[in-house]
Amino acid sequence: MLEIPDFVPHAPVDPATIDAYRELVPEEVLELWERYGYGTFGEGFVRTIDPHRYESRIGNSMGKVVGAAPAVPIMVTALADVIAWEPDRGVTGLLLRRRAAVGLGSRPRTFVRLVAQHGARHLARALDWSPYPEAVARHGVPAYDDAFVAIGPSGSPDGPVELALRPALPAIEAMLERQGPILH
Repeated sequence: MLEIPDFVPHAPVDPATIDAYRELVPEEVLELWERYGYGTFGEGFVRTIDPHRYESRIGNSMGKVVGAAPAVPIMVTALADVIAWEPDRGVTGLLLRRRAAVGLGSRPRTFVRLVAQHGARHLARALDWSPYPEAVARHGVPAYDDAFVAIGPSGSPDGPVELALRPALPAIEAMLERQGPILH
């Protein structure tokens, strides 16, 4: 059983979504959707999302080239990164702002458990959340559908970054369009 003490619900998951993804994601993702629904956890940093909504808009741009199995977006971060379930690889984080893919565990349960147990320490190590605490101090925790994104010319991975709140999915689309997919 998944335990997420700081989960903040946003909306329930439509049973049709659960049925549609039953064969594409592991049981613990279905459990997450059934028990918690869509919402945030990890100090508001991680958001469970509607995979169909994200697949329909970014599915062909996620950059999956290794293996035959699909990449199903299951979460996003408050820094507009995508977390996908890949049956042949496990949980993968696409850090669009770093143009990198990172492994987050062989099972979604592992990622959720580590975030629940170690919070900021795990998120800093696994997903480079370093800009997040300062952005929250300045702007507050973003709403469920929003994310902090780099704006202006200072938004290079190696330089200082100015962050602004933007709707998450359009921001992710714009980053993928501008920089191309992260091949993994």
